[in-house]
Amino acid sequence: MKDLMTEGHDFDRLTRRLAALDLADMEMKTAGFVDGYPIYCIRLGGDPRGRKRVLLSGGVHGDEPAGPEAVLAFLERNPSDLLRSFTFLVLPCVNPWGYVHNKRENSAGDDINRSFSESHVPEGEIARRILKGKRFDLYVDFHEDWEATGFYMYEGRRDERWAGPSIIRNVERSGAIDPDGEDDENDIPISRGVYRVAPSWGTGGIVPYVFHHHADHVLIFETPTEWPMAQRTATHLAGLDTILSWILENPDPGE
Repeated sequence: MKDLMTEGHDFDRLTRRLAALDLADMEMKTAGFVDGYPIYCIRLGGDPRGRKRVLLSGGVHGDEPAGPEAVLAFLERNPSDLLRSFTFLVLPCVNPWGYVHNKRENSAGDDINRSFSESHVPEGEIARRILKGKRFDLYVDFHEDWEATGFYMYEGRRDERWAGPSIIRNVERSGAIDPDGEDDENDIPISRGVYRVAPSWGTGGIVPYVFHHHADHVLIFETPTEWPMAQRTATHLAGLDTILSWILENPDPGE
């Protein structure tokens, strides 16, 4: 296995860091292989009954290493205190070939985040197999954007009790909020720096797929590639910390 030894794209180092984790109630498995690279699946917290179920992922786009780095940093800081309230299922690097080769797409040239539900995409097939039969209270997918000048995010929630404004208030302590997001005509603004996961997206992307089939609340975090890796990682974690606190402070009606 020959890796590119550029910042954030050393898959051997990622694997070593995962193997070095020593967390209570942790189970790590290889869910499958694509082009000789393993797709890892990590469970934290054991039996999820009575706690909120959280799904985390990074590396859907291989040229966005801040996602896997944020996942690793979250695990390495030992989130055992959170396990009183949450369980976690973590996919650290959904597109390992793209990660190693610093490519957005997989080895076949497929953008996994546009073709996640298609049967010919092996990374999507493996992830769908992991998710089959599972429900989550929250899903967070970590990305970065080479055109952005600041953080922005997408949110999907069926009852429209948006957490995004609270996340933005905390995240902007780490860096600027992007003034325009992707400036896409299909983006539906919720508030400053927050856009809606829209029904028009279909289920081709991993987040709308999970929103449609497996989760009631989904988030995409986007940090600017121009920021240093440490800042991108810290910003992702600030967003994650905020949403976990928000969930505990804003229980669903009827709970």
